[in-house]
Amino acid sequence: MNHYVKIAGLVSLGCLLFSCNNNRGNSTSETTTPVWVEDVQFRDIEEYITTTGTAKASKTVEISSESEGDYYLQTNPRTGRPYRLGDIVEKGDIIIRLENKEYENNVQLESKKLQIEITEKEWEGQKVLFEKGGATEKDVNNAKDSYINAKLNLENAYITLEKMNIRAPFRGVIVNLPYYTPGVETASGNVMVGIMDYSKMYIETQFPENAMEKLAVGQNVHITNYNIKEDTLQGKLTQLSPAINEDTRTFSGYIEISNPELKLRPGMFAKADVVTVRKDSVLAIPKDIIKNSRHGQLVYTVNRNSAEEIAIQTGISDDEYIEVEKGLKPGDKIVTRGYEWLRNRSKVKVMK
Repeated sequence: MNHYVKIAGLVSLGCLLFSCNNNRGNSTSETTTPVWVEDVQFRDIEEYITTTGTAKASKTVEISSESEGDYYLQTNPRTGRPYRLGDIVEKGDIIIRLENKEYENNVQLESKKLQIEITEKEWEGQKVLFEKGGATEKDVNNAKDSYINAKLNLENAYITLEKMNIRAPFRGVIVNLPYYTPGVETASGNVMVGIMDYSKMYIETQFPENAMEKLAVGQNVHITNYNIKEDTLQGKLTQLSPAINEDTRTFSGYIEISNPELKLRPGMFAKADVVTVRKDSVLAIPKDIIKNSRHGQLVYTVNRNSAEEIAIQTGISDDEYIEVEKGLKPGDKIVTRGYEWLRNRSKVKVMK
């Protein structure tokens, strides 16, 4: 009997020791969550309204021939070869020259130059005679009138001959250049060249009705395109319609774009972010780390290897960051990764 009592006592003692050790292990094995942190910093924040549209050149022209003549494409002085599509032209550059000897002869340019010399001498002679009493004032005026008409005839002759030159009316890029065999006769009215100036562009777009109170002429605009993601062009909101379209509940606006390096091309689809509010050097944090609860907006900071739940008040935001008006200060270490698994006072390990 005593033997069985001793065995039972040993079993009970073993169970007690095992239970104590197990409890001790549980008390020291609280889960530690790995997290990544960053310091709260000052940033510039812009709030904007986004729209889209097709970018169009500020200036565009198609030049047709005003007379018939033999076609000669001219040499681009900046490349040393005949003009081609994509070439930049300066205002006044002769791109195409038409030659028509019969047309030039009918203008009688040399005859008109000679007529100026003759009428000028006659006018000078009449003035001398008038001073000596040998001519009337009417004679002088008639001679002057003949001289003026001769000058006008010469100017008209130059204008007529200039129609044989196809010149660039402004600085731009050749976007259309129909092919003609050199020396072939072309008829009047044929399209010779198309030129666009897209160093400045514009977008005609539509805004939702609820954006009307936020938008104003003169606001800055950031322009992007999927082909030039690494570059953001700058523009201005220049016009806004006061009328709402009854069918679409939108209103129209115009955005001018500065495109000095010609990165944005005519016809490209562009995204326009119209800046409605901008704040410089405000405390800001990533938008996606904020936890919304019935107590408001919360984020986690790290203090002595523990997560601390902080209530914040926010202001304006952009695509990535949001302004923090209350709750955080510069240098606070906020959890930016791993926050999904945290509770207030959770043990954390800061990862690098």
